[in-house]
Amino acid sequence: MGLSFLAPLFLAGLAAVTIPIWIHLSHKTKKEAIQFPSLMFLSRVPYRTVRRQRIRHWLLFLLRSAAIVILVIAFSRPLLNNAAVGGLGLENAREVVVLLDRSFSMGYGDRWERASDAARSVVDRLGPEDHGSLVLFADRAEKVSDPGGEPSVLRAAIDRINVSAGGTRYGPALQLTEQIMTESRLPNREVVLITDFQRSGWDGEEGVTLPQGTVLTRIDVADPNPSNVAVSDLTLDRTYRSGLERVTVLARVTNQSKSPVTDLTLALEIDGDATGSQTVNLEANGSATVRFPEFTLPQREVRGVVRAAEDALPVDNEFRFVLSPGQSISILILEHPNAAADESIYLSGALRIGSEPPHVVDVKRVTQFVPADLDERSVVILNDAPFPRGANGTRLREFLNGGGGLLIVAGPRTGPGSWPAEAADLLPGPIGTPVDRLGDRGGTLCITDYDHPVFDVFSAPRSGDFSQARYFRYRRIGDEGRAAVLARFDDGNIALAEVEVGSGSVLVWASGLSNSWNDLPVQPVFLPMVHQVVRRLADYSPQQPWLIAGQVLDLSQHLGYSSIGTTAGEMTADDVDPVELVVESPTGEREARRVGNNASYVVLDERGFYEVRALAGREDALGSVAVNVDPAESDLTPLDAEELASAVTYRGGRQGGMDLAATLTPVEKERRQGLWWYLLVAVLLILVAETAIANRVSRASTSQ
Repeated sequence: MGLSFLAPLFLAGLAAVTIPIWIHLSHKTKKEAIQFPSLMFLSRVPYRTVRRQRIRHWLLFLLRSAAIVILVIAFSRPLLNNAAVGGLGLENAREVVVLLDRSFSMGYGDRWERASDAARSVVDRLGPEDHGSLVLFADRAEKVSDPGGEPSVLRAAIDRINVSAGGTRYGPALQLTEQIMTESRLPNREVVLITDFQRSGWDGEEGVTLPQGTVLTRIDVADPNPSNVAVSDLTLDRTYRSGLERVTVLARVTNQSKSPVTDLTLALEIDGDATGSQTVNLEANGSATVRFPEFTLPQREVRGVVRAAEDALPVDNEFRFVLSPGQSISILILEHPNAAADESIYLSGALRIGSEPPHVVDVKRVTQFVPADLDERSVVILNDAPFPRGANGTRLREFLNGGGGLLIVAGPRTGPGSWPAEAADLLPGPIGTPVDRLGDRGGTLCITDYDHPVFDVFSAPRSGDFSQARYFRYRRIGDEGRAAVLARFDDGNIALAEVEVGSGSVLVWASGLSNSWNDLPVQPVFLPMVHQVVRRLADYSPQQPWLIAGQVLDLSQHLGYSSIGTTAGEMTADDVDPVELVVESPTGEREARRVGNNASYVVLDERGFYEVRALAGREDALGSVAVNVDPAESDLTPLDAEELASAVTYRGGRQGGMDLAATLTPVEKERRQGLWWYLLVAVLLILVAETAIANRVSRASTSQ
C-alpha cells in the first residue's frame, strides 16, 4: 500500500517537533520559597555540582510531539495509492449523460410527456457516486447541469423545460456528449438518448464517436404510424394595378401520412381578420397548393397567417408572414429626343414583367424630364440619351449622391462629344467611336466578375449562357481607373462597368438595348440580367416575409435605418448614433438591444410574431418579424436507431475491467479519501487529552 503526499513540502514542518523537546528539557520545576534569617555573618563556601536535564513527563511529551507530527502530515495532504483503497469502492461509479430531445416534433401527441417521464426515471436511478448531466437539444445543444449535479437539480430542470420551436439536429448534442465523456475519469460511461429518432435530424456526416466503453441506451418515444398535416411554405404573388398593390397568397400543404386527408379546411387571416377559406383533399404522403383570393395591401405593415385544422402536431399547422408596402422599384427611362416610338420596347417590356420585386416603369423623352420626376424614384436609365443639362442635371446628380442608381446605355446616338464635361466622372473614361464587328459575325461577351450582384445569379452551371448573344457594334470606352469593370467583349473592350458616385452607383453599358447593335434583347439571359441591373442600382434588399426558428436576425439589416429616422441609401450602420431597441418575443419577453456602430443580433427561438420598438422616451413600433418552424421537422419519418448507434459508438467493442485507481488523478484520489480531515480530528483529540493531563500534572507539582 503506497503512501504519497499532494504537498510534500509541508513535511519540512516536522522540524517543529523539536519544540516540545526543548520545552521538556528546559522546563524547571518551581519550588515553594522558604524564608531564612540573615546569612550575612556566615561565610560562603564554594560548592560545584552537575545538574542533569531529563524528560520527566513522557506522556505529555509524546502527546505534544504526536500533535505536531500529525498536523504537519495533514497539511501535506496524504493519499493512499492502493487500487482498492484509491477508489474507495467506486469501481461501479458511472458518468451518465441524459440526452433529451425537445424539438417541436416531440410535441406530437404525448411524446413529450413520455420523454420527460423517462428522463426523470433515469435521474432517479443515479447512485450516490454517479455523475449526472442533462443535455437538451433541438437544432442546438445545451448542457443544463455540470457533471456531478444532484439528482434533485436535474429533476427540477426536466420539470421546468418544455418543447421548443427548433428542429432536430443530433450532431451538436452528440458532440457535446463526446466532450463530457472524454473529460470524465469514471470507469463506467453511459449515454441515455431520449428522442423520436427523426430521419431529418441525422445525415451520417456528423463525425462523432463516443469514447471506448461508453454504453448508448436508446429510448424511442416515436409512434408507429404518425399522421401529420403541415402548412410547409407560402408564395406571395404581388402585383400593381391602378396604383394599388394586390397580393395573392398560395399555400403549400403536405400530408405526412399513409392515409389520405379529405375536406381539410385552410383559412387566411390578415391582421386577425378572416379574408379567405379553402378546402383541399390530400393524397397519402402527398401535397397540394391552395390559392386564396387576392387582397389589397394597405399602406402599412400587415401580419398574415395561413391556418389549417389542428391535428396531433398543431405547431406546424400555422404559417405566418409579414408584408410591408413600398417594396417595388420605381424606374424612369429617359430616351433621346429623336428616339423611335419603340426605342425602349425591349427594355421596358422586360422590366414590367418583374414581380419580385414589382417594377413601376415610366418612359419619357429627356426633353420632357423635370426634377419632380425623381421624387420617390429608385433608378434612372439614360437609354442612348444625353445627360440632362442645367437644373435637371443638378437634380440628377443630387439623386445619385443620395443613393439613387443610373444606367447609361451608350448606343448609336451617344458618341464622342455628346457627353458633357461636367458629367465625365460618371463614366469609366471617354466615350469613343463604335467598334464594327459585322465582318466576323459579331463579338461575344466575357463576364469578368461573377461575384458582382449583377452576375452572381449566373455563376452556377446552366444558369445563363451569355455566349449566344452577338454584338455587332459597341462603343469604345476608355478606362481611367475609377470604374470596376464587370464584363468585357472578346476583344478586351469594356462592355459593362460600374462607377460609384456619392452613395449611389452608375452602370455603363457600351452597346444598345434595342436589338439594332446586338441581339441580346432576344436572348433568354436578357430579362434576368436587366432585373439584376436595376436591383443593383436600387440597392434592393428583398423583404423577408418570414424567418425560421433558430435563425439569427440582424436588426440593422432587416429593419433598415430608414425605419429609425435616417434616409434610406444615405446612411449606414457606421454613420448613425447607437439606437436603443426593444425586441418583444411572441410570449411577451422583452430584451433591449443597442443598434448603431455595431450590428445587433437576436436569436429567434420562438415561433410567432416578434415586435421591434425604438426606445426613445416612448416606444415607437418599427416592425414585426414572423417566425415559423422548420418545415423539414414536420416529416416524422423515423431513423433506424441502430444506424445512429453504430455510427457513434466505438467499433472495437466495449472496454471492460477498467482500473478506477488508474483513471483517477492524485488530486481526485486525495479528494475522495479525505485523510487529512481524519488527521485533524486526531490532532484535536490529542490536544484535548494533552490539556487534561497537563492540568493534572501541574496540580500534582504544586501540591508537593
